[in-house]
Amino acid sequence: MTKTATAPLSVNITPVGVRPCEVIQDRGESYFVDVATGEIIHATRKLPKRRSVRAIEVYVGVDTRWPSEARDAEELATATTPFDWWPDLHYVSRGKFLDLLDHQASSNAVRVLRYIAENLAGRNHWFGTISDLETALEMPKRTLERALQELTTMNVLKRKTNGKAWPARFSVHPWYAWKGDLQDRDAAYSEWVGLRPAEFGG
Repeated sequence: MTKTATAPLSVNITPVGVRPCEVIQDRGESYFVDVATGEIIHATRKLPKRRSVRAIEVYVGVDTRWPSEARDAEELATATTPFDWWPDLHYVSRGKFLDLLDHQASSNAVRVLRYIAENLAGRNHWFGTISDLETALEMPKRTLERALQELTTMNVLKRKTNGKAWPARFSVHPWYAWKGDLQDRDAAYSEWVGLRPAEFGG
């Protein structure tokens, strides 16, 4: 059997120039940014994964309660699952708690806000009772109530009761803390400060 010689494969490789980039330091993390496009080429912080396609056959508001109407952590999780891609991401702006001291907030009020913000059930909501806060913070009830009143007056915290069978819902201003996908935080912030989307045709 006769073997046929094969000519060597010729490959042309075009060299790629080095992309000029700048290194930006932020909170102990480094970000390598393309100068021309602004693209982050590399980051030492682990960035969120890309969203994957998923199908959830749930009609929010029909099969579940609306997130704004959830009466406990379980109902909130059921209502937000169809929208929330990263429910475990937790954002807490602890530095902003200290700024409240410059606006005459008491240290007890800051302690209460920090505890609630660090233990959110989802979005900007925490569910519990005054007794739960008393136990967790080791704070007398009267002191705790004064701290909650301070935060409410400063429009940093809102409290809603749902009857004796359900825990109260404490909502933190989205500017201070948020748990879950950030896509809904802007809408929650606008709602908090009383802004509404512009209506077309008017």
